[in-house]
Amino acid sequence: MKYTCSIFILLGIFWMSSCSPVRVFLEKNEVANMEDYKTFYVINQYYDKDAFDSPVLEDNLQNSLTEGMKSFGFEQNVEQPDLILRYNTNLTDRQKEVNSMPMMSPIYGWGMYNPWMMPWGPNTGSFRVENYDMGELVVDFIDTRQDKVVMRISAVGEINKPQQKSKNLKTSVDKILKTFSKKITS
Repeated sequence: MKYTCSIFILLGIFWMSSCSPVRVFLEKNEVANMEDYKTFYVINQYYDKDAFDSPVLEDNLQNSLTEGMKSFGFEQNVEQPDLILRYNTNLTDRQKEVNSMPMMSPIYGWGMYNPWMMPWGPNTGSFRVENYDMGELVVDFIDTRQDKVVMRISAVGEINKPQQKSKNLKTSVDKILKTFSKKITS
C-alpha cells in the first residue's frame, strides 16, 4: 500500500512538472570561458517599448534578470559591463483548432465504443477555433569586448488570460537563467 501511494504521488508530481506552459530554446552558444565575465548590465533591445506593453511587467522583468544574475555571483555595472543581457518581448495573435468531443467519447452510447461516434455517424464531434496570444522572451548575452552575441536563449509560451502574462514571464526568466547557469557550470 505504501509503495502504491508513493508511485501515485511521484506520477502526479511528474505530470504536473511536464505541463509547463513555457518552453525554452538555446539558440546560440559560443561562450568560450565564463571566468572572463564578472559584471553585467540588463537592457531592453527596444528602449521605447515595454515588455508586453506593460510598464509593470517591464520592471518585473528587469528586476528578475538582475537578481538572477546577482545570485550567480555577477556584479551589476552600468559603466563598463563584461556581459550585456539584451532582451526583447513579442506577443502575437494565434489560433488553434480544439476538438470539443472526442470520437470515442463515453458520453453518448454504450461506453468506450459506440459505432455511432465514428466519422460516419450522426455525432461526428465538433471543432471550435480558439484565439490565444503567443508570448516570446528572447535574451541575448553580449560580450562587450568582442561586441557580439555569445549566447541567445528564448522562451515561448501560450497566454490565454491577461494574468497569465506575469506568471509566464516569471517562469520564462527562471527557465532562461536556469539554462544559462547549466551552460556556465559546464
